[in-house]
Amino acid sequence: MKKSALAAAVLAATTISTTAFAAQNPFKDLPEGHWAYDAVTMLAEDGVLEGYGDGTFKGAKTVNRYEMAQIVAKAMEKYDSAQPQDKGAINKLKKEFAAELKDMDVRLSNVEQEINAIKSKQSNIKIFGDVRFRYAENIKGNYYKRLNVAGMDADTKKHLDKKEKVAPTRFRIGMWGEPAPNLSFNARLKLEHETNRSDADKDHGLGSDNHGNVTLDRAEVNWSAKNGFRIDAGRMEKNLGQGLIWWENGIDGFAVNKTFGPKMDAMFGWGDITAENWGQGKDKWMPGFFANVSVRPSSATTITVSHLNAKMDAQLWNPSVNDWGWINFYGKAVDYKLNQTAVGFNTKLSPRVTWIAEGIVNNVAMTGKDQNKHGFWTRVVYGNLDWMKKNTWHTYVEYAALGNYAVDSSGWGHHMDFAGGNGYGGDAGGCRGYGLGFSYMLAPQANLELNWHRMKTYNTKYGTYDNMLLSGLIFSF
Repeated sequence: MKKSALAAAVLAATTISTTAFAAQNPFKDLPEGHWAYDAVTMLAEDGVLEGYGDGTFKGAKTVNRYEMAQIVAKAMEKYDSAQPQDKGAINKLKKEFAAELKDMDVRLSNVEQEINAIKSKQSNIKIFGDVRFRYAENIKGNYYKRLNVAGMDADTKKHLDKKEKVAPTRFRIGMWGEPAPNLSFNARLKLEHETNRSDADKDHGLGSDNHGNVTLDRAEVNWSAKNGFRIDAGRMEKNLGQGLIWWENGIDGFAVNKTFGPKMDAMFGWGDITAENWGQGKDKWMPGFFANVSVRPSSATTITVSHLNAKMDAQLWNPSVNDWGWINFYGKAVDYKLNQTAVGFNTKLSPRVTWIAEGIVNNVAMTGKDQNKHGFWTRVVYGNLDWMKKNTWHTYVEYAALGNYAVDSSGWGHHMDFAGGNGYGGDAGGCRGYGLGFSYMLAPQANLELNWHRMKTYNTKYGTYDNMLLSGLIFSF
C-alpha cells in the first residue's frame, strides 16, 4: 500500500468503527442517486467498507468528501484481500478522492512531526539495576594440608586449614540515556559487601571485607559514527573474547569499535584496568592496551581473538587471595604485568547444546621454578535459559587448567566463578579441575544459580582447593 493510503487508513481508524450494516443502504444519508452509491454499497456488503457508529454517512457536502476519503482509506487497507470486483470499486473511489487522501497524508505527517518534537523534549533516561546475594564455601577447607611452606608455624597452618565461608552481596543501580542522535551515556553505582570468613581470618582481624561504600562502577559515553564505527569513553564495561582475560568489568579509558557487516567486528582501546580490580592494585595505576576481534563464519558460531597488555609500576605482594579469598601471609612480591592473548569460540551444536572454549597465554618474563603462563577453559551448556522467561534453565559442565601466570587471579577481571589460582604468579597458584553448574529463572529477571567445583593447584604437588560450592540469587530490573 502507498504511504498516502496507509497514513489515511491510520487516521481513519481513529474515527471509524465497525457496525451492523443496514440491509439495503448501509450509509443512510448517502443519496441513492450519488455516483458512488453502488460502489459503497457493494464494498459494505462484502465487508470491506465500514461506516460510522450510527451507520450514517453525511452526503455530498465538502466535509463529507473528507469523511468519504477516510472510509476509502480504510477500504484501501483491505485491498490485497478484496475480491476482484471490490478492487475495481476501491480503485475508482481512490481516484475520485485522491486530493483528500493526499491532504490527509500531509496532515498526519505534520501530527507525527509534532509528536516527535514533543518526545524529543521529554526525558528518555531509563533506570536499571540488579541485586545479587551469594554464599560460597570451600567444603573441606584443607588447602594447606599438603602445602609445605617454610616458616609456617603449626598454629597458623591449623587455622588456615579450616573451612572458608563467604557471603558476598552486591547492589547496582544505573541509568541510560540518549541526549542526542547517535550519542548515549551509561552510568552505574555499585555497593558491594562481603561478610565472611574463616576462623583463620577472624584470628587475624579480618572478620569482614567491605569492597566499598558506594563506588562509581560505570560512567561511559558512546558516540555512533558513520560506517559502523562507535567510540566509547569514560569508565567503560568491556568484554574480551570468551572471558578468560576480561568480562563485564570496568576500564577507565577509551575504545574504538568497528562493525564489518554481520560477519565480523573489532574493538581496540586503552585504559586503566584497576577500575575493577579485587587485588592489591585497586588503589594503583595499571594502564594498558586491549583489543578484541570477533568473526562469525555462521549464525551458530563465533570465533574470538583478544589481547590485553597492562603493567603496574608497583609490585604485587603475592599470592594475595586464593579461590575463596583467604589471605596467604607467606607470599612474595611479583611484578604485576599482563600480556595476555586468548583465542576462543562459542558454537551452537544443537538447539539446546552450546560449546564454549578458550585458550590463553600470558607472555611475561617469569623467574623461578614451577611457573606456567598457559591456560585453557571449556564449558558445555545444555538448555535454553532466557532471562525474561520464567521456568527456563540451563546446566553445564566445565573444565579449567590455568597456570599461575595464565589469568589474573588477584585482580579477577575474568568471568569465572573461581579466582583461577592462589594469587597472580604465586608458586602454589593456578588451578586445575572441573565443575558443574545449574541456573534457573524463578521469574522474569529473577535467577537462581548453583555450582560446584573440584579444584586443585595447577602444579599438583602443592595441594588442593578441594570442593567449592557456590549458590546465589540475582534480581534485575
